Amino acid sequence: MNETAKNIIIAVIIAVLVVGGYFIFFRKGNQADESVLSVENPKSGAGVIDKDLVSLLLELKSIDLNESLFLSSVFQGLSDFGIEIEQKPVGRKNPFAPTGNEPKEEIKTQTP
Repeated sequence: MNETAKNIIIAVIIAVLVVGGYFIFFRKGNQADESVLSVENPKSGAGVIDKDLVSLLLELKSIDLNESLFLSSVFQGLSDFGIEIEQKPVGRKNPFAPTGNEPKEEIKTQTP
């Protein structure tokens, strides 16, 4: 290829890129319909959720709990099979500090 043909091809490519860039970045029109981002009204579904929450709270308030259940011998006969968790050292105060710079008494035990 000669030098003028290369220059014409480069000029055409640059012109296509400039026109394409113009249409991509500076086009006019209704961009709201074509945009990637969209704005939603945060209160659009809030009314339905609020009504459901209020109705659930009203249902919970209407529950009448018979406290004699806790005084019955069956409830009193229940036993706790829980396990006591022993205390272990928690660790360093600053985990990102260089090692070997902390005195031993800074290590504390975690209480449940």
